[in-house]
Amino acid sequence: MTESQKLLDLKEVSQILKINTEVLRRWLRSGRMPGVKVGSDWRVNPRDLQSFLNPGNPTSSVPTTVESQQKMCFRFPKWLEFSGLPRLMSQKFGPEAWPIFKKLIELDFELGKPTNRQVRMDKDEIAERTGYEVAVIEKIMKKLVSADYVTLKSVGGHDFFIITTPIRTPKLILDIPFEKGGVKGAPNAALTNSCLRRFLESGEEN
Repeated sequence: MTESQKLLDLKEVSQILKINTEVLRRWLRSGRMPGVKVGSDWRVNPRDLQSFLNPGNPTSSVPTTVESQQKMCFRFPKWLEFSGLPRLMSQKFGPEAWPIFKKLIELDFELGKPTNRQVRMDKDEIAERTGYEVAVIEKIMKKLVSADYVTLKSVGGHDFFIITTPIRTPKLILDIPFEKGGVKGAPNAALTNSCLRRFLESGEEN
């Protein structure tokens, strides 16, 4: 087996994707990410990882694709941090708004691509993961809903949130350099990045 064909263990995949190994195990068990069981442990073929990262460009090399993904997004689309949105939200809704909104997007990422973009709204968990009180979460959520950054929905007795897309930002992704997660100067392969597109496309298509 050549070096390029060597199977990756979960620690290696976790370092590449910047994702917790428990999340990776869930993805592997559900079939969302291709992998093979070696004894009690999971292994991932680098070619399968490349296809998983960029399904629209399966023939590109793994290092190039991984580099593109690192610059664009893993758990969070990097360009949003350079879009002027953190400052805008802080000024309009208070300093807690951006950290909370960012956590909502990260929760969306953890589910892959949620059905109808619906993500379970667990205020206690969000409070625990952001360090803010539930009352603060509720106050900020009302402001985000009012400004149409987030939609709340109740289904089967459970509350869900939906990130409103395309996300409105002061600075367009077209004007943000690739090094900062934008598409200015980005290689063509990076433009097919699915985790990037899902927050730029209209939610009506999902």
